[in-house]
Amino acid sequence: MVRQTRWIVLSAALIAATGLAADRRSSLLDVKVAGMQRIAATEYAEASALASRGGAPLAIALAIVGPFEGVTQHLIQVNQGSEAPTASRLTVVRDGLLDDSVRGERWEIALEKTAAGGWTISEVKRAWRCRRGAQTDSFVASRCP
Repeated sequence: MVRQTRWIVLSAALIAATGLAADRRSSLLDVKVAGMQRIAATEYAEASALASRGGAPLAIALAIVGPFEGVTQHLIQVNQGSEAPTASRLTVVRDGLLDDSVRGERWEIALEKTAAGGWTISEVKRAWRCRRGAQTDSFVASRCP
């Protein structure tokens, strides 16, 4: 009877942990975006070269945002045109960054397909979610204090 009770408690704990993880993921995507900063094309020149050579939209986005050092990362890609996309919008949301002032960041990347079959980066925007300061509950256009 004791062994059976342990398994029930363990099972309940696993189910609860899974439910909490799912809630955290969905709530991260729902965090308010108070503003975003437009990033100059000079900041992602290597990603632009990859795009013009026909790199995949996800690879282009990851080249823009750089390596990930944190707890959670979400990548969302929405294509215009399903079989042969003519445009693609990618959102990268990161949380739990290994930084004492920045908790997370959000990137919005817009790509357009060229006549030659490659991609061009039409817009890149970035926002930060701070650990301290006036706005810790939303992504903002200015760097964290």
